[in-house]
Amino acid sequence: GRLFDAAAALCGVCTHASFEGEGPMRLEALLAVRPEPSRREPVIARPRPCGPRNDGMHGESVGGETVALPLDRCATGIWRSDWAPLLPMLSDTTRPAAERAARFHLSLAQALVDQAQQLRAQTGIRSVGLTGGVFQNRLLAEAAIRLLEAAGFDVCLPRRIPVNDAGLSFGQVIEFLHP
Repeated sequence: GRLFDAAAALCGVCTHASFEGEGPMRLEALLAVRPEPSRREPVIARPRPCGPRNDGMHGESVGGETVALPLDRCATGIWRSDWAPLLPMLSDTTRPAAERAARFHLSLAQALVDQAQQLRAQTGIRSVGLTGGVFQNRLLAEAAIRLLEAAGFDVCLPRRIPVNDAGLSFGQVIEFLHP
């Protein structure tokens, strides 16, 4: 969530939030605005696959639609994405805020796929559950689902439990009751 707040501030759509989630909501709303029908173009294009680069470089993918977010495996075995390469793109005021917001969403979705592919290579797991408040963001959720399915994953979404903190709390109770 805080990453979305930072992206909204860097895109200039919400530098001071009045309520929780305002920045991410404004960032998502940028992409809901469509141009006139005669000039209509998709705001979020299909990105080219853009996994972690093996040449030690950071930065944009070949197609320019996403920003490559290098993966690192920490000592506990958890794969983490490095968000730093997003900062120059988000700060580039020569580009429209909507374009930067679209690239931000797609880059995060692609980073999720990159992590899932690493885990699949390690474990053989083919299912990914999308949960957490960030998946209340329709654009991120739809991009992640599309990219994960294209990469051969089964995507699991909550149906009876919310994806936000209420769902997290529910999971903690279940974990406590059934260790």
